[in-house]
Amino acid sequence: MVWNVLSPGVPKTQDELRAVLLKNRGLTTKKSQENFLHPVSPLELSLKDVGLDGSVMKRAVALITEAKEKKWNVIVFGDYDADGICATAVLWETLFEMEIHALPFIPDRERHGYGLSIKAITDLVSEHGKPDLLITVDNGIVAHDAFEHLKTLGVKTILTDHHQLDVRGAPVADIILHTTALCGTTTAWMLARALNPKKAESLLDLCGIATIADQVPLLNANRSFAKFGIEAIRRTTRPGLHMLMDTAGIKKEDVNTYTINYGIAPRINAMGRVGDPKDALRLLCGKNTQKLQALASAVQETNTLRQDMTFQFIQKAKLQKNLWITERVIIIEDEAFHEGVIGLIAGKLAEEFGKPAIAIARGKTTAKASARSIAGVNITEFLRQVRDDLIDIGGHPMAAGFSLLAENIAKVKKRLEVLAKEQIGLELLQKKLDVECELPWDLISEKTVKSLEEFEPHGAGNVTPLFGVRRGRLIEARRIGKESQHCKLVVQPENDPKQFLTVLAFGMGEACERLAKGELFDLAIQLKLNVWNRRKEVQGVAKDIRMQ
Repeated sequence: MVWNVLSPGVPKTQDELRAVLLKNRGLTTKKSQENFLHPVSPLELSLKDVGLDGSVMKRAVALITEAKEKKWNVIVFGDYDADGICATAVLWETLFEMEIHALPFIPDRERHGYGLSIKAITDLVSEHGKPDLLITVDNGIVAHDAFEHLKTLGVKTILTDHHQLDVRGAPVADIILHTTALCGTTTAWMLARALNPKKAESLLDLCGIATIADQVPLLNANRSFAKFGIEAIRRTTRPGLHMLMDTAGIKKEDVNTYTINYGIAPRINAMGRVGDPKDALRLLCGKNTQKLQALASAVQETNTLRQDMTFQFIQKAKLQKNLWITERVIIIEDEAFHEGVIGLIAGKLAEEFGKPAIAIARGKTTAKASARSIAGVNITEFLRQVRDDLIDIGGHPMAAGFSLLAENIAKVKKRLEVLAKEQIGLELLQKKLDVECELPWDLISEKTVKSLEEFEPHGAGNVTPLFGVRRGRLIEARRIGKESQHCKLVVQPENDPKQFLTVLAFGMGEACERLAKGELFDLAIQLKLNVWNRRKEVQGVAKDIRMQ
């Protein structure tokens, strides 16, 4: 694995290390550093800060105010992932508090597909009657036919979304609040704040979950939503969220980007993948303790099912490795794949093999696909080059979804493989680690770990700092984990026998066999403080071990 060392200098003090980390994040002015280290509350963000137009926001508020005065029936049309569910909750709760007759509608993944569609509108009208006003959250920016259909029905529309526009431009919604600077929930929250500023702060817990779950870069306004959102989750009064955290074994004081990404968000997402996303919405918004307990149990069971399905399908996908190992894009398809987990399959393959990956769930006549990318490849723009063979497509630079006729799978696969060879350079496929700098052994301390806390929360655009540590000598190595898949090392610097560092190498159990006691090697590690029985120990988490 190649180490891309971002700063060639070796810091000697905490202040020098801090300066290196700020520079590596492009923060070279006092103002940018201050904004990063001390982000303002989302309550203080201007519309300009997040790429929204003030005059359009006024029109949206005026239309919703008219809906209240005329007692219109309003639908909040959401999406079935964590961002879409949280966005639905944000706007639904806001309208409910304004005493507007509003109902949430989340499309069914298998029946309706992604986003606003004519099929979903037909089912919505059949179930709830024709609404007077429909507001989309976290979707809609590519739903041209659906908005044309709503226009013919005489339904007023407000579109809020953060996904990329397609070549056709904006749909014919009456009002469009669109920005790519936020996630879907925080875009909806900006509207909620304009409607009811007093309510807005109580919705920041949902904003925190969505911002982190949707993997938007945690810089600028998103950093504000993540930081204040985490604090809001820690003090949330939502009984259902407390129960969800309990099932995940998360204490409120332990809420951070990691526990959201691997504990809270997957459970919400699981309902949209293989369960009923409305149950996740009910869990976040509900008040009845007895019903919430049942919902929390259902969410936990569904998440376990999702984990089992994902593992089985990933193992099956790897059996096709010989079909794509020489290609510059991984494309796998199977009629057994559940469309609710194909995004997870694609994500795992992209991460493990360092290539853009597309997983396709093939049905009898149509197929659903999900794609995940690597740095340097805008997967949505890449896929749009074959849109003439697709039914629909939408997404972000790093993730996309599309559907196509099953009979076109082979043709699309071939076209994409050819395009990948033409457009994705081999240098992009070389697995790299971005290493902040070399970290001297005498800076591996509790004080350094504490000083790194001001760079939290970490996520896309502001990753957990990874350091290169040179010439460590192996004292001990042993396998750990239920299946002995991990490795625990005890290392000391070459010239200081008094200092020891415990290093955890997850998924690198084989390192225990290839490392010999007394051998020297370099480590790429993140630092963490392990607390056990009131004892504190600085530990390293290894991402790579490089022999001398």
